[in-house]
Amino acid sequence: MAANGTVVIHEMPKSDINTTPLVDVMLVLLIIFMITAPLVSHKVDAQIPQPGQPQIDPTQPIQVRISMAGGLRQFYLDDQMTDLEGLRIAFRQEGRKRPEDQATFKLAADDSVPYEQITQLIAGAQQAGVRQFGFADL
Repeated sequence: MAANGTVVIHEMPKSDINTTPLVDVMLVLLIIFMITAPLVSHKVDAQIPQPGQPQIDPTQPIQVRISMAGGLRQFYLDDQMTDLEGLRIAFRQEGRKRPEDQATFKLAADDSVPYEQITQLIAGAQQAGVRQFGFADL
């Protein structure tokens, strides 16, 4: 008893472990594993290249270049000047000669060539069977 008449009770420290945060962490981990477990079973087989000689693609893309000289369009097929009909013939020949996924052309155009003419050329190539068309810098 204290001098002023109040009773002082000394509490003993709690010796129990507070398990609430532990349970919370365990539940979060359980949810994470429940979500990720089905994802582990889905796998994709990938063809990894073997070390050795690099494989070179035997089908080199055919270079097509369009330029404007004096207001006239000039077409070049592998650095040889041709006309629009010559390009169409080359597109058809390459479309027949090579499998569909290998007939590849690379187009390089001057900045002065109208975009409409480029899209017409690409559309003509697609009609001839060319499915891969790339763009190159001049």
